Amino acid sequence: MSICIGIVINPLAGVGGAVGLKGSDGPDAVAAARTLNASFDAATRALPALLKLRSAGSSRFQVVTAAGAMGEDACRIAGLDARVVAWPAGDPTSPGDTRAACKAFIEAGADLILFAGGDGTARDVAAIAGTDIPLIGVPCGVKMYSGVFALTAARAGELAAHCAHGQFGTQPVELLDIDEAMLRADRASSRLHGHVLAPVDRTRMQASKAQMPGNDRADIDAACRQLVSEFERDTLYIVGPGTTMATLCEHAGVHGTMLGVDAIVNGRLIAADASEATLLGLLDMWPSAAIVVGVIGRQGCLFGRGNQPISARVLARVPRQRIEAVASVHKLLSLVDGRLFVDTGDANMNRALAGPLRVRTGANRSMVMRVTY
Repeated sequence: MSICIGIVINPLAGVGGAVGLKGSDGPDAVAAARTLNASFDAATRALPALLKLRSAGSSRFQVVTAAGAMGEDACRIAGLDARVVAWPAGDPTSPGDTRAACKAFIEAGADLILFAGGDGTARDVAAIAGTDIPLIGVPCGVKMYSGVFALTAARAGELAAHCAHGQFGTQPVELLDIDEAMLRADRASSRLHGHVLAPVDRTRMQASKAQMPGNDRADIDAACRQLVSEFERDTLYIVGPGTTMATLCEHAGVHGTMLGVDAIVNGRLIAADASEATLLGLLDMWPSAAIVVGVIGRQGCLFGRGNQPISARVLARVPRQRIEAVASVHKLLSLVDGRLFVDTGDANMNRALAGPLRVRTGANRSMVMRVTY
């Protein structure tokens, strides 16, 4: 007996990422993204998931979706035979359209919902699905801290294809989100919004984000102090977001944006909360460059979660050996399967970043970790 899979895409997901807006929640953010010529590419980011699902064979499952950019168009490109059961009320689409689509999926008998978006989209889907229908999130947003997301779009499709066999275990996972208004003011305010069901798969699903324990801070402080002492003259240092990188900026003597991407040259902050375009321009001016990032707790993400200005195009301009990562031993040991991962949206760049990476864990201390995608 075939199962029914509902597919919905938030066409606005991730639109603020590369341009440094930290999210796409609300019409003001979308309007700002348009003025910055942001790319609306959620459907493109979701396509690898749909192609993987198609590989399972259409006889194993039925697909219901929403019209146009909310699923129908991408399903057609992927070669999925999908029945449209929901229609958005207008353009641009809204959270209400996502909720209405999920309601229609359930009425059509959906056994699983595959959605593409970020944490905001996850909350909209969960508002209808509750804990009755399992969910798989295709990461297409800016912030994806919830445990309902797969590591990458392709992994989401692989898992959905596995579920198409009709026999899979589920477990409750955390639904997290951050207040984007506070995020744009450089103040993190994450909150647990409840739990949803997701398929059990340690290799394809990410864990929900965790905060750094206070007893790790001395090691992080020492690692950052040593790394800054090794900064080279006339070299551009692109510094990712997070509390670990805020510590690094303090030792560098600059006031960075804790939740944005900054750039430092010769002890000066030359760009704060930089966009992808700004970073590419700086790389034209400073051919010698390095990237420094932290690790998201429990998830293990290096690129593709909250630091989208460090895009595949930016990464292509910096040698892999000039990427520095800093994390505590405790954080690294808490990672699922002991691995880091990348989700740049570019398959070739993901492959180029894969492999062993030395992560600084303290002064004169490091661990070699495996990077996957």
